[in-house]
Amino acid sequence: MFKATLQNGSKSAAAPQSPTEFSIVVAVLTYKRNDLLQNLLASYAEMEIPSGIRSVLIVVDNDSAASAQPIVEAQRSSLGEVQYVVESRRGIPVARNRALDEALALGADAVCFIDDDEYPARNWLKELISCWKSTGAHLIGGPVNVASPPDNANAWHRAINASLAARMRRKNRTTAHRASTGGRYTVVTNNWLCDVRWLRRTGIRFDETMQISGGSDTAFFRSARAAGATPAWCPNAVVWEKLSLDRLSLSYQFIRGAAQSNTHFILKNPKLFVPSLPLNILYFALRFLLGLVLLVIPVYGLASPVMAVRSMGWSVGRIQALLGFRSSLYK
Repeated sequence: MFKATLQNGSKSAAAPQSPTEFSIVVAVLTYKRNDLLQNLLASYAEMEIPSGIRSVLIVVDNDSAASAQPIVEAQRSSLGEVQYVVESRRGIPVARNRALDEALALGADAVCFIDDDEYPARNWLKELISCWKSTGAHLIGGPVNVASPPDNANAWHRAINASLAARMRRKNRTTAHRASTGGRYTVVTNNWLCDVRWLRRTGIRFDETMQISGGSDTAFFRSARAAGATPAWCPNAVVWEKLSLDRLSLSYQFIRGAAQSNTHFILKNPKLFVPSLPLNILYFALRFLLGLVLLVIPVYGLASPVMAVRSMGWSVGRIQALLGFRSSLYK
């Protein structure tokens, strides 16, 4: 049975009441990943659209050369309402804000985000909308599962993909538990629905100064919570992430873990307390050593290798932040 949980465990009076039609924008940001985008569009075409719902797909191409346009045009007839726009200013938060602007211009009731390297379960949109209607939440997230690796993946790639999949299953279980018990969790844009009426009222945007660091969706969520947004978690609204070969390496997972740790630490600690630096550095160094131990003693089973290197990356990212360095993951 469907179950959706609000952060505070209560129903919100903001839930839409028996409309004749909702208008939903599903936004996809892309940049020179046409094979992955093609896979997403094929899955979108097979997705179930609930009755009484107007769904508009918007593809925001962050490549000024419009390289994704032929992919969209080739599948246009199977996608229902679809708009293709080019955002020539580079940067993920810039493209996200362009998607919000398009949703606002259309007068949509809600906007969803899904990454171009993902594809939705057939009932994804139906579950998100059902959660939104039943809870009245302003921001809704759902689980991301790791899909099977590319056909040309070697044994090492497949082993890392399996470890990432196991780690993500653990993460999804933890988030679902926190949501159901009133704990803290973050809703990010890899599987995301936002109430556009609330968005229009608050004027919250993605921080365009975070063009290369990543983390603008986490910053958005923090701003939304500070503005009184009610989040919810929808465990049945599942999307699948298709990882490319360049991401199926422990070195990439280390770098990504360091970058995310760096950005999140800076978001939480915009002003560092200088006398605490030695103690913090010692703590982060110990965390690095624990990551090394986890490589040798895989206490988390299949998820252990990726969890180990990301823990080590987490430590390095924290130390970099303390020393004044900033993430440039998307440079």
